[in-house]
Amino acid sequence: MKRLFAILCVLLFLLTALLPAGAAAQAAAEPEPPLILISGFMCSKLFTDFGTDAQQQVWGLDAGEIAAQIKADAGTFVPALFGLLGGDAERFGTVVGNGAIRVMEKLKCTPQGTSLYPVTHYPNTPATSSLAYMRTHDDGAYLYEKNFCDYISEKTDPNRVFCYQYDSRLDAVTLAQELKDFIDAVRAATGSPQVRLFALSYGGLIVSTYLTYYGEENAVERVVMSVPALGGTDIPARILHGDITLAKESLMMFIGTALNSESNYARLLETDRAAWIDRFARALSGGLREIARNWGSVWSLCSNDDYAALKAEFLDAAESGELIARLDRIHNEVMPNLRATFTACQARGTQISILCGTGSPLVTGGELNGDMILPAAGVSGAKTAPLGQRFADGYVPDGACCSDPSHCHVSPSMEIDASCAYLPENTWFIDGHYHGQYFYEDYTRSLVTKLLLTDTIRDVRSDPAYPQFEASSHPYRTLHIAFDSSPNGFVSDADQTLEIRNLSEDCYIRILSVVAQDLPLTFDISGSGLLAPGETVRLPFSGALPQVSAKCTQLTVNYLKLGSPHPLCTNTVNVTVQNGPPLPASENLVPAAQDSSFRRAVPEFLYRAVEKCSMRQSVECIYDTVRSLFD
Repeated sequence: MKRLFAILCVLLFLLTALLPAGAAAQAAAEPEPPLILISGFMCSKLFTDFGTDAQQQVWGLDAGEIAAQIKADAGTFVPALFGLLGGDAERFGTVVGNGAIRVMEKLKCTPQGTSLYPVTHYPNTPATSSLAYMRTHDDGAYLYEKNFCDYISEKTDPNRVFCYQYDSRLDAVTLAQELKDFIDAVRAATGSPQVRLFALSYGGLIVSTYLTYYGEENAVERVVMSVPALGGTDIPARILHGDITLAKESLMMFIGTALNSESNYARLLETDRAAWIDRFARALSGGLREIARNWGSVWSLCSNDDYAALKAEFLDAAESGELIARLDRIHNEVMPNLRATFTACQARGTQISILCGTGSPLVTGGELNGDMILPAAGVSGAKTAPLGQRFADGYVPDGACCSDPSHCHVSPSMEIDASCAYLPENTWFIDGHYHGQYFYEDYTRSLVTKLLLTDTIRDVRSDPAYPQFEASSHPYRTLHIAFDSSPNGFVSDADQTLEIRNLSEDCYIRILSVVAQDLPLTFDISGSGLLAPGETVRLPFSGALPQVSAKCTQLTVNYLKLGSPHPLCTNTVNVTVQNGPPLPASENLVPAAQDSSFRRAVPEFLYRAVEKCSMRQSVECIYDTVRSLFD
């Protein structure tokens, strides 16, 4: 018996030795599927005569090209600029819009949605599209999302990460076919049966269109989509109709995050003292409409609520028949069936994850709750309250896709009901997260990395550090506020302290006071001291929480931000009590924001005067702090 066993061992050894080296290595450790990056709208540069001596870049404009056009238009631009100083915003907007038409002439499309000029992009070939190649050739000139590309190259093999380039003017059906061709090429080049996809914004709609028509091929192992444009937006409708009212204060905050600035200049726009910006934007929209009215992407990005009426008004059935046929597929086959598409892909083993930004108006105005560019309802499929409102205390979740009572799919702000989302178990919501800023927040960057490259997070309950509802950690927001034991935004008897983290990268913080609206809580700030950048303080509190659940209130932290041009600051967050039986059910909508202590204490005319002077935050900070000394 021993001899027989020894012979079998020798045969097994010989058999292993005779295997090709590559096969043995593959058996030992199968490489991860290659990763394909799909950028957002207008991220890929566009060219005429690409790869020749006559190559000209027609998208990805630099300041020099814009300055040259302004110089050429000086005869009309300068008088219009002086007119703007006198209040004539419409004329200035028209002049700028006409200049944009001339600068972007070669980006026009035919009524069928094809390019009017011979415009193309960097070629999608696996040999020249890997990060390893693109970062070391042509000084990385053709890369998009360069910061993320550099970052992800350190986390995984850059030879197995590929950039999909596309013409952002084209419709999602056309681009989904191009994406399929690239996926097939990458699979063939790497020998991998599947790929992983990371998609941003419009890239998410392209990927979802791909999954709708080609998902059964099971070529995708996982998909991570950051703020995907799955349900469209009302921005195309507002541009086509010239109906733009900019959310100016939020726009300033959005620009601040994009520039990685922590100076809260949005406070200067607390009142509508910049109404001229709306007049300028409405006049400018004429130029935008002239350039983009035949772009298939603009029509792909229309919300389904707007599409049929806009199509009848702006597209000719005969002249644009082929384009309309493709657009009808997006709005009649792709968007209405996203939940079914994703569920079918999951059943075949594809892991799908969605990140959604909430809590901000769309840049062009209106009451849609979103991330400044896309509404949260379209990105996630969730039910959302109009901006400025929330579900009433005692709200019962819709439960269309998840009716498990142990799963809390209602946001602590009670503005989002994810129980009816496309994927309730695989969608993360980040309050205050602005469109496209995933890389610039520690939380979202970490979440994206784990979802893409590890198997540690399978759903919203996999890791308490990544709850379904979280607040933005961008330095622009200055503070991250949460109780110690409950998920972010919730509070119960299990909590002992309030944790406040200084998100600023440059400024020290001193907590001045903490006010809990409608909750009998008193916070001890005596030991807080100065908070250095990145430091966290834990404030003990006293007082008995009500023994109820589904009760939403607000918590305001007043603080001094040293080194800021606006040092007296307030930060108000929504908090839901989860501490007993739920309050009686209610389907009503109520105002999302509660009046501050200062507003409730002073006459309306005085409050308006303070607001008009852009001193509201500073005065409320002082009022709450002084008042807390006597409580």
